[in-house]
Amino acid sequence: MTIRIYTVDRHGRIISDRGTVDVRPAAVLPVRDVWAPCACPKCRDETGGELVDSIDRNHAAAPVDLNTMRETVGILLDSKGAPAGPAPSGAELETLTATLRGHLDVLMPEVERLTVALPENSTLRYCALACLGEARDRLRVEPSPRYGGPAGHARRLARVLNALCDHHEQLACTSRHKEPGGGSR
Repeated sequence: MTIRIYTVDRHGRIISDRGTVDVRPAAVLPVRDVWAPCACPKCRDETGGELVDSIDRNHAAAPVDLNTMRETVGILLDSKGAPAGPAPSGAELETLTATLRGHLDVLMPEVERLTVALPENSTLRYCALACLGEARDRLRVEPSPRYGGPAGHARRLARVLNALCDHHEQLACTSRHKEPGGGSR
């Protein structure tokens, strides 16, 4: 099989081209029915910070791509949530807004699934549910010239997506470390 390897910028222009590469497929592909190991400190061994070898479904990483979601947020917002320069405009802004909506559509059910497993009096549960409500509100409204127009709307979607990413990381780690008896390790 021959593939061409290149990198594109956010405008779709090729910025580096490594040419074509011949790839020979493996005879047998490895089959794994688990996600990559959790990388939080609780899942690292005590000696050298290496990941613990035992992987099971309770220690599986979440099947959402938080890095890609955060990269999308980074187009509009800096690390403190402030606008990261001028927002894209026109078709690029429409595409970015649709991407943010898609990320929210993927992430919200996952956060909700992790949230309902927590005790009803949990602060973490309360905060995550409030954030989910905010996300639903943001998805319902349309851009308004009063609040920054389409760019302001996209930034608000980006902020709530970033907050949900934070909640997902915290909830996923909490659910991994919950013991069958209800305690945490």
